[in-house]
Amino acid sequence: MLINEVCRECFLTKKAIEYYIEQGIVAPAIQENGYRCFSDEDIAVLKKVSVLRTLGLSVADIHDVLSNKDAALNEVCHKKSVQMLIQQEKQGLIQELASNHDWEQIQSRLHRLQKKQMVLERLIDAFPGYYGKFLCLHFAPYLNCLVVTDTQQEAFDAVIAFLDSADFDIPDDLKGYLDEITLNLGSGFMEAASSSINEAVNETEKYIADHHEEIERYLTYKRSEEYETTPAGRLEKELRRFNSMSGYNDIFIPAMCQLSESYRKYHEGLSAANEMLSKKYTEPE
Repeated sequence: MLINEVCRECFLTKKAIEYYIEQGIVAPAIQENGYRCFSDEDIAVLKKVSVLRTLGLSVADIHDVLSNKDAALNEVCHKKSVQMLIQQEKQGLIQELASNHDWEQIQSRLHRLQKKQMVLERLIDAFPGYYGKFLCLHFAPYLNCLVVTDTQQEAFDAVIAFLDSADFDIPDDLKGYLDEITLNLGSGFMEAASSSINEAVNETEKYIADHHEEIERYLTYKRSEEYETTPAGRLEKELRRFNSMSGYNDIFIPAMCQLSESYRKYHEGLSAANEMLSKKYTEPE
């Protein structure tokens, strides 16, 4: 099939197709007369490209999706969710500016939003699949703070430096397990998990009373040899190792506490809740 026919078949312009050829997405054969001849495989790829470009994916994202399909699509989905979150907040600022014309206040809040976006985008890049999206969902509410002191700026720089250098390397089979979680657990599950954590932190005694039997069953299973050999158990071990060895516990979390007063209070509450749970459910000797 020649390029004019491809344009009609794939709903793409000639200029767009030539660009995708330059980017190495397709490589049609060149005939003796110099015309490009597109194979059925080329057509199939360009039809996918047309869909992905219409959905707003970049060429880099398209390369990833074509080579890694479901896993890459989910990574793109997570990144888009962060972009949508930031865009919604920008839309709100536009509406406020239209009504109150307070340019200085909007500029200040934009600076805050830009820093929030920097952290969230790096979280998605640093941590794969479901885990990265969960971390974004977890930390986002605590990133609405103004960076006004030198201590906060130093903390922000430390957060960015950590995320830029984080090397979250886990065995390939556990990467597959994370991909599987990503495919099967949507935003609703993550929001519910985040809500449950907040409930346990804010009302620990009530949470324990309301979920006593569930906690007992969960801890019994987690202490078993069976759990240690499951993908979930091995993944938890890898996460603990990473948190301990990478500086997540010693650099990232303390920096977040310095950056955000609301996160510091949350973290203190989480530590207190963990201590209470530990005292109540002491592991048997």
